[in-house]
Amino acid sequence: MTRMLYTIAMNTKLSVPDELIMFDRQFSWRTAWKVCRWWLAAFVISAVFDLVLPDWKIHQPLRWRVTIVFAEFFAIVLFVFDAVKFIRRMDELQRRITIAAFFFSVSASFFVFVLWLRLEREGFFNAVFGPPFSPFSTTTWGIASVAHACVVLGGFYGLGFLIFKRRYK
Repeated sequence: MTRMLYTIAMNTKLSVPDELIMFDRQFSWRTAWKVCRWWLAAFVISAVFDLVLPDWKIHQPLRWRVTIVFAEFFAIVLFVFDAVKFIRRMDELQRRITIAAFFFSVSASFFVFVLWLRLEREGFFNAVFGPPFSPFSTTTWGIASVAHACVVLGGFYGLGFLIFKRRYK
């Protein structure tokens, strides 16, 4: 009777979202690797080509730059498929908490990105902090790379997961 409630076979282990929170006692490197390996790939590609080697991309032909962009976003699509498989193996309560944390993460990240871009356009960061001192960004205080988005989304996911997990205790 209870077998009908789950969309997976009974001998398959249910996913536990606590295995993805790094500072939780149930954290599992194996589970984190299975779910987030493509997210890490997108982060590394973006960090190398957008932050570490920004001048390299300027001097390359268009086909190389487009290839790098498509590689980043293809890795993100593959991450989404792995995340969906992970979420489908959860029980109902954990699935609800995780989806709420994802929605919180996307909404909060969208708000932060829009706010950041507006503040940068108005010259807030240059007025308060002066010109950028980072060797990676000589013109703006921007957060315009996939690596930045991965960090912000991951941070807000962890915060949202802790908030919603506590709400259902």
